[in-house]
Amino acid sequence: MSLQTYFKEFNKVIKMDYDVKSELKEKRDILLGILRNDDDMPAFDEYNQGSYSMHLGVEPLDKEYDIDVGLRFHVNRDDYEPMDLKEKIRDLLKNHTEYGAKIKKPCVTVTYKKDGEAAYHVDLVTYVYEDKDDSDSQLYLARGKNRDSEETCWEKSDPVGLVEYVNDKYKGDDNKEDREQFRRVVRYIKRWKNKKFSSSGNAEPPSIAITLIAVDHFEASKKYDYIEEKYCYDDLQAVISFAKEIQKLFVFKEVNEIGRLMYTIEYNLPSSLNFESDVNLFRKMSDNYMTDFKEKIDDLVDDLEAVKSETDEVEQCKMLSKIFGDDFPIPEKKNAAKKQMNFIPSTSASGVD
Repeated sequence: MSLQTYFKEFNKVIKMDYDVKSELKEKRDILLGILRNDDDMPAFDEYNQGSYSMHLGVEPLDKEYDIDVGLRFHVNRDDYEPMDLKEKIRDLLKNHTEYGAKIKKPCVTVTYKKDGEAAYHVDLVTYVYEDKDDSDSQLYLARGKNRDSEETCWEKSDPVGLVEYVNDKYKGDDNKEDREQFRRVVRYIKRWKNKKFSSSGNAEPPSIAITLIAVDHFEASKKYDYIEEKYCYDDLQAVISFAKEIQKLFVFKEVNEIGRLMYTIEYNLPSSLNFESDVNLFRKMSDNYMTDFKEKIDDLVDDLEAVKSETDEVEQCKMLSKIFGDDFPIPEKKNAAKKQMNFIPSTSASGVD
């Protein structure tokens, strides 16, 4: 089999299949029912957002599944403080599970237990309108953990536009195969970062930043297969090229007091959407964390280039397993071709290197 076959097997393992996560959807619907049945809760429309709606979900390493649900309340921003609705949601749901409902900066989280430990959680994100009578008016996100925080505010947001922006990448039946490679490569990078970075604090690069960089910079990659006598998708080259695009975004900042070269990275939400302007998606990461990210991306590119240079397919898969984790399949020698076929140089879908 070709290396591409093993990449696709890896994608199947790590891909979040929301259609089979019926428990998660059932919990979401129960929570929405509780909120709707409360006489004091304003009417709202729900909207699935995040990786769920972008078709980019990855199986979590800690096995705690989540779903982000936007609640667009039919109220005017000027009639409510940012914490009003979040506290109401929290109070209605606080006794629903053993873990209760917890207010976080962007949402209210309800966590569920299964087999004695946290198994999944639902993030409920609160939005209100500039003008409740105009569904096209500006949406505002209720940001903040409590009323006393300086960070608590109404923040301009465009959750529907953001999902459409991502899903418009390779839109249409004619672009289906390019779109599938795009989604596979984003999942590979997300699994890599889940493996390489701590999820506590702000050490881990935000997934939405990785996704938007891919939307703006990813190009499909193919190579010629002499057996099939046609161009076939080349996920190894695609993930190398995308990792190099991330590399290019880092900017040297300074040499710190111990002689370490420090770097920063900045990537804003699309200016075409209705978010607060000039919001760097990496803003929560310290200079040390950004530099860690730069060093790990550099290592990733080097490691992937080494895979590309290796001619033994089994050895390639072993190397990729070290990069992406044990879910990357390693074939037995007898089931794999020992040497890769000779291919012409990889190209993008447009034929440009």
